[in-house]
Amino acid sequence: MTKIEKKFVNSKKHAERNFKLFDELFTQFDSSGINKVLEIGCGIGAVASYFSDKYGMNVIATDVDPEQIKLARTHYTENANLQFLEANAAKLPLKDIEFDMVLSFNVFHHISDWRGVLSEVSRLLKTKGFFLFSDLAYPKIATIMFKPFMKKYGIYTIEDIIHVSQSNALNIVFRKRPSGIMMTQQSIVFQKG
Repeated sequence: MTKIEKKFVNSKKHAERNFKLFDELFTQFDSSGINKVLEIGCGIGAVASYFSDKYGMNVIATDVDPEQIKLARTHYTENANLQFLEANAAKLPLKDIEFDMVLSFNVFHHISDWRGVLSEVSRLLKTKGFFLFSDLAYPKIATIMFKPFMKKYGIYTIEDIIHVSQSNALNIVFRKRPSGIMMTQQSIVFQKG
């Protein structure tokens, strides 16, 4: 990410928007069996810390950027319920079927191998576990136009995300459908079947 992007994603306002979205998505399914959670693309750790504090669950928060992980450890104290890990989301050094829930907010558009990340999500989730996804998605014409120029970014339609998720045994439980014709924020709760 550029310095400007980091300034935006590390802002208090951005974190508060993510808290609100998470709380909304979290009401869309039975969360009673959720104890161990993985966050992909934690940035400076605000969502992971919020989730750990509010819900008292064990959260492992990952980010590929060592600077972001360093900031996360500076802003939030690691403890039995909150750990930060520098790792590539497409190749996480974690055990199979270890998590009850995986969440990723506004990260996939930064990951060129987003398909690999969805495969990892499926590998790491327990059966009946949940994946909370929220990010930008593009219309089909934009993916065709931008892919050749934006190789370091994830360029996909929401249909691409849904198709690859379903091919990894992740089925839609809830979908928030925004209006708009260009890039739009998409939020989906998947459950591993």
